[in-house]
Formats: sequence, C-alpha cells, structure tokens
Amino acid sequence: MGFITHFRKRLYDALGPYGQGYFNRWRYRLGVLPRVDLGSLGSGSRGSRKACLVISADLELAWGWRYLRHTSDPLAVALRLAAETRRNVPALLDLFDRLDVPITWAVVGHLFLRSCRRRGGMAHPQLPRPPRFENEMWSFRRGDWYDADPCSDYRSEPAWYAPDLIRAILSAKVKHEIACHTFSHIDCSDQRCPSEVMDAELAECLRLARRWGIELRSFVFPGNFVGNLASLRKYGFTAYRWHGRHQLGMPQRDEHGLWRIPGGVYWEKLEGWSTAAWVRALRRCIDRALETGTMLHLWFHPSCERVNVEEVFPATLEYAALHRDRLQILTMGDLVRAMENEEEAPSRGRRASARRSARLAHDPQ
Repeated sequence: MGFITHFRKRLYDALGPYGQGYFNRWRYRLGVLPRVDLGSLGSGSRGSRKACLVISADLELAWGWRYLRHTSDPLAVALRLAAETRRNVPALLDLFDRLDVPITWAVVGHLFLRSCRRRGGMAHPQLPRPPRFENEMWSFRRGDWYDADPCSDYRSEPAWYAPDLIRAILSAKVKHEIACHTFSHIDCSDQRCPSEVMDAELAECLRLARRWGIELRSFVFPGNFVGNLASLRKYGFTAYRWHGRHQLGMPQRDEHGLWRIPGGVYWEKLEGWSTAAWVRALRRCIDRALETGTMLHLWFHPSCERVNVEEVFPATLEYAALHRDRLQILTMGDLVRAMENEEEAPSRGRRASARRSARLAHDPQ
C-alpha cells in the first residue's frame, strides 16, 4: 500500500462509522460512487455483457464476534448477534423464496455440527491453533482459541451450532449456494495464519460438508482478511470474495488461477443514513451495473438490524426484479461457471471451425 493510499485509509478510519456514513452519502449524491472497475471488463466488452447481481451472507452465529475489539464483553455481543441471526434467517429465506433470489451463504464450518465434545480436556484437539494476534477487528491475546466453544449440542447451545439453519437453507424453494467461511472464523492473512492452520481448517470444512452432500467451491474470508490463497487452490476452491476500491466490476483470475470476485457493497444500512437514502444509493448501484454490463455484489451479515430484513433488502430486491430481463441474479458459484463458459467459448468456436474445415477438405461438395 502506497503512502498516499495508506494516509487516506487512516484518515477515513478516523472518521468513525457515523462520519464515514455521512461522507459516503455525499459521494453517492455527487456521483463519485459507485465506482466501476473498467479494467476488469476486458477489451471491447463494456456494456456488451448482461449485468448481474450477486449476494453473499456471512453466516457465523457467535463465532464471528467472540474476540471483538473495543468492547468490554465480546462474548455477550457474540451471543446477542447469534440470537439476531437465528431470528432473521427464516425471514430472509422467505424473502429470497418470494422473489426467487438465490444467494451464497458463507458458513462457518463448526455450524455443520450437531454437537461436539472435549477430548483430553480440549475442544477439537486435532486442529492446530492460530497464533495469538490482534487486528483491526479482533483481539486474541490469551487462552485457547476454542475457549468459547461450549462442546455441547445445538439444542443446548444454539449460538455455536446450526444444523437446523443449514437444513432450512438447503430446503428452500430457491437453490442457494453454501460456501466456506473457515471452520472457526480465523484471520486468514498470511502474516497471522500459518499455512498448516489454514489447511486444517479447510480440510475439516470439506469433510463436514461432504457429510451433508455439499461441495464447497466458493470461499469468503472472515473479516475480509485475505491470505493463504495457495491453500484454497490446493483444496479445490475456485473463487473467493475480494474487497477493493470499486463497487462494480467483473471477476478476474488471480495468480493461482482462482476467480477473484469483487465484494462490491456492504448491503446493510450504514450509520448516518436514512433508510430511504440508503435504498436510493443501492438502486443507483443497480442502475450503474445495468448501464455498464457489470456485476454488483451485495454482502451482509444475517445478524443485521431488523430494518434491513424488513425494509432495505426487500426494497433492493423488488427494484432488481423490475430489471430481470437485463439483470441476472447469480450465486458466486453460478457466476464462476458463467465466466468459465465465456472463457471456453472461443476455443469451442475454434474447434468447431476446425471440424468444419476438416469436413470440407474431405467433401468439398
């Protein structure tokens, strides 16, 4: 990160949530946002491709918040947000069914379990622990990584297990995608996560998902801390969500051959915004995607405030539904398959042309 970019980020962070929200309101109002990554479109493809909408949800229950910084009782926050998630998921599934919207649910692997038990006094002793660390969001400074794990079952401790929610997602009328969000919600960045920790987390997620008949191909980094990309490739993943400066663009392959899918826009209503103003901004993002033939990726936490479930999300999707003739709504996995088909189309055309030439050579009449 260059000095100017680093300085701008520090200045933006210093504004705090309310200041950032107010600042971004003006950026949307002035037309500065949303930004389009024209470099991701490829030569001559601007506006020629059908626009698409991708939605992903980080399904974590208590796992995502137990080491939260800047709060005196992170475990209490984690349990409260887990309860909000459980309250919101049924309403979200109903909304997506009603409007025929498939999304990608990025699931923490521990949620696949119905129960777990301590062995030798430890939770999940077969898994290596991440080293102690502190980042912008979490602080893990003491104890064992799994200290909060109740080692019980989903009926007794529903904040830590979610086989019922996964079953509900798989039983929905619309076909959703289940993606991986690591087993225990680790920081995956190279500087904080040894490769053996990442490998073990991925292997455990794949093992548990197979028991459900689920193939994990898409990945979402907890906290959006990107790293250990070689491990994703090694374990058969094809794509991951990535967050940059642009709100609109198209997936591109990285140096590992993985599809890097732009993260786009945080869907939940921001501090300093009214509901109506935020919905207008989201509609502007959809309009811009339609104008440029690009992808808008909305992501959220199912622990979000109820105003999102009842007002923001329905208003966004109802607006998107008005443009279904020009707007595809895809999961991350669906999008990757579409991109790979697009990649293969020229070679298929060349093979067909070669077959035609061969036939003509044998039968010029």
